Amino acid sequence: MEDQKSIILWSHPKSLSTVFERPFLQRPQEFHVIHEPFLPIIYAKRHKTFEFLNRIPLPKSTDSITFVHHCSPILNEILAPHYYNEDKTHPLRVFVKDHATHFLQVAEGSPLLSKEILSMFKHTFLIRNPEKSVKSLYKTMNATKESFDKAGVSMSGNSELSSWLIGLKESRILYDLIKNASGEEIALVDADDLVQEPEKVLKKYCELINVEFKKEMLNWKSVKVEPTLATQLSVPGLDDLWYKNAMQSTGFDKTITNDEEIEYPQSVNDLIDEHKPHYEYLFQHRIKI
Repeated sequence: MEDQKSIILWSHPKSLSTVFERPFLQRPQEFHVIHEPFLPIIYAKRHKTFEFLNRIPLPKSTDSITFVHHCSPILNEILAPHYYNEDKTHPLRVFVKDHATHFLQVAEGSPLLSKEILSMFKHTFLIRNPEKSVKSLYKTMNATKESFDKAGVSMSGNSELSSWLIGLKESRILYDLIKNASGEEIALVDADDLVQEPEKVLKKYCELINVEFKKEMLNWKSVKVEPTLATQLSVPGLDDLWYKNAMQSTGFDKTITNDEEIEYPQSVNDLIDEHKPHYEYLFQHRIKI
């Protein structure tokens, strides 16, 4: 059904996107949540693990997306209605969270960015002021480098904070692509609005994606961080650095945005200034409360 399309939340690093998954994880009888499915492709390309890429199965003729591309199987998994509630009486609606940068990197030059394929999904966005997201990313990356050093593991690629890591420019590019492809109103949430008025924002978000809002989406229990790809690098505590606040949260508490302030180099302020126009462009399209 048109109004039951798989939902994708496009975000950028340190935008509170992992926290935003939690309301949907509270409803396991209605939603199947997929966390950053495109990350393994990014990881494989960055670390040149082509053996992994070569093992990705080719699409079948019965799949929704049949052209050969590393991401076709992932998108077909998102589209396939084979996730069911416990008593197998109805399929779960899929909710996916990933970064716009990941998708644009892997989809560049492919039909994945065509109107035909983009229109198969219900796209939504989450943004956060670069004054907060860039500073938070800077601190997390510094802590990540320290963890790698302690573990005696070298970081692949450029470990410095740079423009392509911020993700707001890519969010803007993808937003415009989807808007032009669908012509629909896109649910775009600003993280500060979400934390200030979670019920109002989440109600409107649910309305735009044709989901019944429930109070249980506003609170949850803290959970242990599950190992991710980072664990394969044998770097203890790396997952904690990136997901600790989200996993320890119990709701959209204002304290999850209160990062401790430090002295930042000029390069961080330059990156904030560079990405403010992209944030401000998207901000004007946000859910207003």
